This record gives sequence, structure tokens and C-alpha cells, in this order.
Amino acid sequence: MPTEPLIPASDFCAYHRLDIDFVYSLEQRGLIELSIVEQTVYLYPDQLGPLEKLVRLHRELAVHVDDLDIVTHLLDRMENLQGQVTRLRNQLTFYEPAAD
Repeated sequence: MPTEPLIPASDFCAYHRLDIDFVYSLEQRGLIELSIVEQTVYLYPDQLGPLEKLVRLHRELAVHVDDLDIVTHLLDRMENLQGQVTRLRNQLTFYEPAAD
């Protein structure tokens, strides 16, 4: 049971001027998880950030709904690689001799 209150998907869609089908299609692709309580569809609070990111990708960059999973996977991969580069730079700095 979540500790934070669930957000009605209809409220999210109204705020962002989205069709509820967009949210359903994201759930079908495994990009978000929905909860249904008494025939009302809810979003988990921890999914608001990723969901808003998906909305921006769809609207601002015109990424088709079918391609959002690919784009998010590539963005996640890029963030992981950037983290690896940072860790390797830190290790390299540790082993470099100090300049006098």
C-alpha cells in the first residue's frame, strides 16, 4: 500500500490537456504502472516525474507514442554511460601523480 495518496489519472490528463488513451498506451508499453480502485484509474506519485518527461518528449520533440519506450531506454543508457565516465575520471584523477 503506498504511503502517499494516489493521483487520479483523469486529473493528470486534465491538467496536461491529454487524452486518457495516452496514459493507457504508456501502461500497455510498460512505461508506467496504473492502479484501479473502484473503477477509477490512479497514478502512483513516484511516477509523476517520469510521466511528465514522457509527455514532454511526446509533445515538444514529437516522439510518437510507439517510440517513447525506445527513446527512454536510450536516454537511460546515456545517463548510465555518463555516470561511468564520471567514475572513471574520478579513478584516473586518484591515480594521477599530483603536479608540484
